[in-house]
Amino acid sequence: MRLIALALAVMTVFTCFGGNNASDSVKVFFRIGQYEYDPAFGNNRQAMDSFMDILSKANSENNIESIEIRAYTSPDGSSKGNQRLSELRCNAIADYIAAHLPIKPSLLHKVPEGIAWNGLRELVEKTPEVPSRNAVLNILDNTPVWIFDRRGKVIGGRKSQLMSLDKGIPYRWMLTNLFPQLRNGVVISIILRDSKGECEQNTDYEDSENQKIIENKKHLELDKRPEINEGEESVQSSQISSPAEPTPLPGITEKSSRKDSNFAMKTNMLGYAVLMPNLEIEWMFTRRWSLALEGQGAWWAKNSTHKVYRLATLIPEVRFWPIERSRWHGMYVGLFGGPGTYDLDRGNGKKGHEGEGGMVGASVGYMWPISKHLSLEAGVGVGYLRVRDKEYAPLDGHFLYQQTKNINYFGPLRLKLSLVWRIPK
Repeated sequence: MRLIALALAVMTVFTCFGGNNASDSVKVFFRIGQYEYDPAFGNNRQAMDSFMDILSKANSENNIESIEIRAYTSPDGSSKGNQRLSELRCNAIADYIAAHLPIKPSLLHKVPEGIAWNGLRELVEKTPEVPSRNAVLNILDNTPVWIFDRRGKVIGGRKSQLMSLDKGIPYRWMLTNLFPQLRNGVVISIILRDSKGECEQNTDYEDSENQKIIENKKHLELDKRPEINEGEESVQSSQISSPAEPTPLPGITEKSSRKDSNFAMKTNMLGYAVLMPNLEIEWMFTRRWSLALEGQGAWWAKNSTHKVYRLATLIPEVRFWPIERSRWHGMYVGLFGGPGTYDLDRGNGKKGHEGEGGMVGASVGYMWPISKHLSLEAGVGVGYLRVRDKEYAPLDGHFLYQQTKNINYFGPLRLKLSLVWRIPK
């Protein structure tokens, strides 16, 4: 058999599947965002008629081995939506052919490719003006469509890395200048029999996409997985873990408070009202001085609505107890400071923010007993907070970097109503 490849590119005004003359390719057009084939649109009727004449002749000679229809889209939009659009355009071309020629349905082989990553790679290679071009090529060559953690959860991928590269500048440039050339592409190949029952490829036409398909079946299956918030920098769980519990020192009952334990563990009950678990440990290393370390964090996300609420802080504090009714009980004043990080997205198409920063401040509080080993602490802290905030705008189920700004704040930073467990002997 000999393989005669005739390419039919179904595109917008810009096309990346061009570059072949009328003798070995035919082009028709789809309206942007549509999947119905319209013969009256542009030069579609004349182009399709020429192609159908060749197909009709091959069919009358019973010489068709198969007809392959491949459809492509650009990376903008969701992967799931692009896959579905390419399926519908494959169906539209197949239905048109079947309606005008007595073609056996078994001869029509539809391959909806979805996003034309190989076509984008070829365009970037041919376009020196692409910002950060070498880095873009590296991502296209070496980053899979999806990246998974050990539990099979999507944590990133090719598109998210392109969108986060160099503050989103290369992606926005390609969105305007290259993506229109990738939209609505369909390639049709006719495989004909020869008298010997063997096939060979006609090298007069070699479609660039068919030459460069590098995605294996695994990547095609992964591309059907739902979209995520890529480009996000996740707060690691280790940042919100509690400090290790030290070995308690010998202690006795409250009646002999000076010999009570030197360690206490606390949790701020107000934190749970805003879905922020927390844990604090305090060491009373002298009669009137203590050292505390508080860790708190939230790690909530709803992928279906792209709502993300992630926040983590680690705050050490040194305290002086000027009014001491008994060990651990009385008034204290303190100095605190520490780092924090956050990733906040309210969903519903609203902008997202992520960043990191630090705080310093002063605190005052009071602790009183409620049982043999339990106490209650109330306190407040004020000070200075500085944050480097990155703003992201939602786009196609992802977040595209917009700007970075510094936020400076002076005022209340901490409010505590903590349950305290004085670690017994």
